[in-house]
Amino acid sequence: MEPPPVLPARARIGRRNAVTLKLLFIAGLVLLLHVPLHLLNGLQEERAKSHARAMPRFIVEAAPGREVAVHPVFEAYRTVGRAQKYALLVLSLVFTAFFLFEMLSGLRLHAAQYGLVGAALFLFYLALLALGEVWRPGQAYATAAVASSGLIVCYSAAILRSWARAGLIAALLGGVHSVLFVVLRMEDFALLAGTAALFVALAVVMFFTRHVDWHDQETGATANPEVAR
Repeated sequence: MEPPPVLPARARIGRRNAVTLKLLFIAGLVLLLHVPLHLLNGLQEERAKSHARAMPRFIVEAAPGREVAVHPVFEAYRTVGRAQKYALLVLSLVFTAFFLFEMLSGLRLHAAQYGLVGAALFLFYLALLALGEVWRPGQAYATAAVASSGLIVCYSAAILRSWARAGLIAALLGGVHSVLFVVLRMEDFALLAGTAALFVALAVVMFFTRHVDWHDQETGATANPEVAR
């Protein structure tokens, strides 16, 4: 077997810079998506106050100086607010999956494609807020998750050039949304469950990249076919 061609020094530097810039772009995109999420959080708080003024009979005093909303719509607003706290984890996991497909399969995804995936992820939170006002929180969550994930999976089949790869994205999204739903339901153990999910996610990434030679990736060599498959 012939050794992989050795790229000129300038080409190696360009390749290394491309990988680094892609990682920086993904990190920047995750932070940028927090801008519309912050605006959505403001909208959620505004609508919660509006409903509280319109339905004062559903606000009860649980303790001196402490009021609790008992109408289902207030539970929906609370779910949206808590879900946004885990947005950094969700966005990072999904974008990391697409980045690994690039590294392991030789694909090249454009910044616009990452942006469209990010927009679909944001629509999950917007749909969760909108549906939560008319449906119960569990039903609203499931519908929003399916709608957002469906967009991403169908788009992934095109940009990843394989329904099998899109199926892996679907499995990832299903797992992420399922874990997030459980975490949102666990009042006392939410932090513990979220930390455990992070450990599992990191272990999965380590497992699938354990044979990757990142130096070869930076210099443009082909990834191990056994790993990329």
